[in-house]
Amino acid sequence: MKKIGTIIFICLLVMATACTPKGILSKKKLAAINAEMFLLDQYAGADRQMRRFTDTCAIYKPLLRSFGCTTDEYFASVDYYLDNTREMAKIMDMTEKIIKKREAKILRSIEKTAHKADSTAGRKGRKPKATEVPEDENMPDRETIQDR
Repeated sequence: MKKIGTIIFICLLVMATACTPKGILSKKKLAAINAEMFLLDQYAGADRQMRRFTDTCAIYKPLLRSFGCTTDEYFASVDYYLDNTREMAKIMDMTEKIIKKREAKILRSIEKTAHKADSTAGRKGRKPKATEVPEDENMPDRETIQDR
């Protein structure tokens, strides 16, 4: 019976130390927010109209809301994890992995689009299929074009 009590005590102790305090974001969620903030900063820096908002928290409020948290919760979480540099280092590593994964996905998409453009460029001499002609209500129908 003593062994069971000791095991339960150890389990409770591990669970208590593994949990973050109430109002503190999980490491995974904080890493995801940090990654999105980085990407938002990059986008805002490239957009002249958005650039003026990057020095304020106003640009981040909608982002934080999309994650279901407030600026106070975010800053409290950052302060909490800054007190434990190992935990903050893990969060930054997770953030970097998220960004690299998104970058790889974007690069694959660009390569796929470039490959598709290259493969259609070789077919310039042939007549396009009906499915390749863009639909536009201002354009005459296909029969009218062929009759000309």
